[in-house]
Amino acid sequence: MKKTGKYFGSRGFQRRSVNSQGMTLVEILVTVGILVITMAGVLQVFIFCSKLSDASHEVTLAMAEAQGKLDEIRDHSFSQVPTDYALGGTPGNTFNLSQLTGKGVIYINAANPNLLEIDVVVHWRSGDNRMIGEDSDLDGILDSGEDINGNGRLDSIARLVTLVAER
Repeated sequence: MKKTGKYFGSRGFQRRSVNSQGMTLVEILVTVGILVITMAGVLQVFIFCSKLSDASHEVTLAMAEAQGKLDEIRDHSFSQVPTDYALGGTPGNTFNLSQLTGKGVIYINAANPNLLEIDVVVHWRSGDNRMIGEDSDLDGILDSGEDINGNGRLDSIARLVTLVAER
C-alpha cells in the first residue's frame, strides 16, 4: 500500500504533521496553571502593599498627633511644663488621639532646669485590630506585662523626642 498525501490509514484517521500550528490541550493547561499561580502571587503582593499603605498612613497620623502635642508644650509656659505635663497635672502626661483609637504619653526629663527633654510616645489600635506600641490597654500607664523591652517606660514606633530651652 502506497502512502500518498497527508491522510493515510485504513479508517481515515488523520495525523498531524510536525509543522502544524496550534497548541495541544496539555500545553494550554500548563500555560493556564502557570498563569493562575502567577496571578495568585500578584494578588498576595497587592493585598500586602495595601495593608502596608494603611499602616504607613496610620504612622503618619500618629506622628502628626505627637508633633501637635510637642507644639502645644512649646507654647506652654516653660516653668510650668514639668508640673502641668506630669502625672496628675493639667493637662497631664497622657492625651487621647483625635484621628486614631489610641493614647499618647509624655515623658519629661527636667534634670537640667534650663533645658527640658520632652519625649512624646503614641500608641494606637490599627485598622486590622493590632496594637501598635507597648500600651496594650491604651490607658497611658505602664502596667504589668506591657514593658516588652524592660526599660521602665512605654515605647512605640511613633515617638518624638525634643529639647526645649527657656526663652
